[in-house]
Amino acid sequence: MSDVTTQSGSVVLIHGAWHGAWCWDGVVAELNAMGVPVTTVELPFSGFDDDVAAARSVIIAGGENTVVCAHSGGGVTLSEAAAGLSNVTRLVYLAAFMVDEGEAIEELLAVAPTDLFDAVSFEGPYGSVDPGRARDLFYGDSEDVVVAAILPRLRPMHMGGASPGGRPAWKDVPTTFVVCANDHALAPEVQRVMAARAHEIVEWPTDHSPFLTRPRDVALLLRSYL
Repeated sequence: MSDVTTQSGSVVLIHGAWHGAWCWDGVVAELNAMGVPVTTVELPFSGFDDDVAAARSVIIAGGENTVVCAHSGGGVTLSEAAAGLSNVTRLVYLAAFMVDEGEAIEELLAVAPTDLFDAVSFEGPYGSVDPGRARDLFYGDSEDVVVAAILPRLRPMHMGGASPGGRPAWKDVPTTFVVCANDHALAPEVQRVMAARAHEIVEWPTDHSPFLTRPRDVALLLRSYL
């Protein structure tokens, strides 16, 4: 049976903190092979409002029946960027922050702290993750050669003001949360607290970045909502 989809709709992908649209390359290739239109968002990291504006414009351009998937810190952006958009039919939080209005991320992280923020250094409002710590935090399942190519591509980002300013999109749109059970960056216990808010929970035995090691699984999941 062919993998090429006969369903209508499109997919929008939002990367997480310190990364770029490049991190979705494997998933994009899989979706392209399935005939699914897909667009990646390149967050500017110049401030939360700028990130939301960039994501919202791409989501709107996705047209009718758009599925939006965010990874990690991109989840906060997704919750704001997709709010009130009638063309969005599914949200997918891939080990992503699914934060409620007025909720502090620090409150969630206190459930099961990790070493993530100990690995961040600051220059003004911009934070950078220590490349020497990134492998264990993000890419435990990936081969050394893959990680070596990724580390130079990580970017500093503006760390202030990342919180939904109104009713988050996941309260109004069917939502899936993918728990990454071997995650060293965002503790699985924290993910499960957020996942309880979703309409559907999927759990994979992966590190924080299954878009690198399981791109087909990610693509198949997203296609299933079209």
